[in-house]
Amino acid sequence: MRVVMASDHAGRNLMEPLAEVARSLGHEVYFVGPLTEPKVDYPVAARALCDEIAAGRADRGILMCGSGAGVTVAANSMPLIRAAATENHYSAHQMVEHDHVNVLLLGGRVTGVEPAREIAAAFLNAEFTGEARHAHRLRQVIQIKRERHMNPLYDLHETGQRIWLDYIRRDILDNGTLARYIDELSVTGLTSNPSIFDKAIADTNLYDGAIGELYKAGITSCEDIFFELAIQDLQRAAKLFRTTWDVSNHTDGCVSLEVSPLLANDTDTTIEMGSSLFERAAAPNLMIKVPGTPEGAPAIEELIARGVNINVTLLFSETHYRRAAEAYIRGLERRAEAGGELNNFSVASVFVSRWDKAVMDKLPAELKDKLGIAASVQCYRAYKEIFSGPRWEALAAKGASPQKLLFASTSTKDPAAPDTYYVSALAADETVNTIPEATLLAFADHGEVTGTVTEADFAGADEVVRKCNEAGVDVEALGEQLQIEGRDSFNKSWHDLMEAIEQKSKNLQTA
Repeated sequence: MRVVMASDHAGRNLMEPLAEVARSLGHEVYFVGPLTEPKVDYPVAARALCDEIAAGRADRGILMCGSGAGVTVAANSMPLIRAAATENHYSAHQMVEHDHVNVLLLGGRVTGVEPAREIAAAFLNAEFTGEARHAHRLRQVIQIKRERHMNPLYDLHETGQRIWLDYIRRDILDNGTLARYIDELSVTGLTSNPSIFDKAIADTNLYDGAIGELYKAGITSCEDIFFELAIQDLQRAAKLFRTTWDVSNHTDGCVSLEVSPLLANDTDTTIEMGSSLFERAAAPNLMIKVPGTPEGAPAIEELIARGVNINVTLLFSETHYRRAAEAYIRGLERRAEAGGELNNFSVASVFVSRWDKAVMDKLPAELKDKLGIAASVQCYRAYKEIFSGPRWEALAAKGASPQKLLFASTSTKDPAAPDTYYVSALAADETVNTIPEATLLAFADHGEVTGTVTEADFAGADEVVRKCNEAGVDVEALGEQLQIEGRDSFNKSWHDLMEAIEQKSKNLQTA
């Protein structure tokens, strides 16, 4: 565990003794904030420490001032911080076990060094229990914080849909932007893909230093460099979502890392890479993205059976979705037969807007921008059917969670349609919408939840698909074509990403 420590001038007497305690327990310790000035305002020290946690660079913090009161006030005004002061050993561990506290606050003028040592050790040795009563109460605390930032994304969250960010770049970790999205915009998870990382690495210098360091360390393969960079970012992001993961019974608060898209038709290598990446990341709320191709389905089943969290990607049609859901259930059944815990999780990502982009000039006006929503609603109906009944109930009784349906590619491609079109249209309980950053901010500003998808919408979705077929679009065949095109698009992004890393490496060596 990485432990960050900070103090104003009145609490410095505790810093080194408590750092010794943390190191003796096997933790990495580092100090932030002004360390030598004769006077330091407690908000400065508090902000320096809390920024480290909000950026995912530290797991927990120990923060000190004279009484412990000032830093308490300051720390609890920061995103993703749950800070508590105590002068006793009991509260020090209970605040973590019951309340998921991540910052311990102490007063250098009111707590002796030896009691402070015991308190710090109890705090650092404790883990959140995850018991239902504690998770329930912490969800209420998180809800109170969300209500302080009521906006259309709050309304969307209240429909039962979970909002994930379809974007990552190192600066949104470093500057606290992701922490603010979690605190203020009801974001509870994050997805990534080769295209996102390609733009992040090729178009900025944010990763240049890290690429140089990896190259100096003897890591010269572009693929190896990429996975090192991606895992670094996603481990940090996973820390920010860990509380959500813990209080949701492991059904939310996830981040996603994709295997090489070049493996979309290679079952065995997908299995081995997926297992290896999940183990390397060592984050319980990280998901491995696996394409939902025919060759991907047995890989999904095997990885689920091994206990890996899986985000099935590149799904378009109900046929694709059913194949992914069946692979998930078979994997769980195998895991149950082997005596494993059914505590891993999966989502199935159905791509929405690419349907309408593909038929933009092929359908009459009354069907424009309707096929993507209709195909998604058909998948939602399949989700409701598959995750009910005796077969599923037998797994649920052993602790399994349904594979949530996730709506992806929800930015608007038609310039004539509202920029929040797909987000508004696909609000649905028990689902996830992973939203690009621009669309997320647009919805927070002027989006509207006009209703939710219900069984009453199922017949209308079938009617749209029927009319599209009558208009000359073979919808089933188009779904297969879109999956192939999506695979090829990700392959291109992957090659572009490898070229960007290679060029960066050459430039850095020359410099």
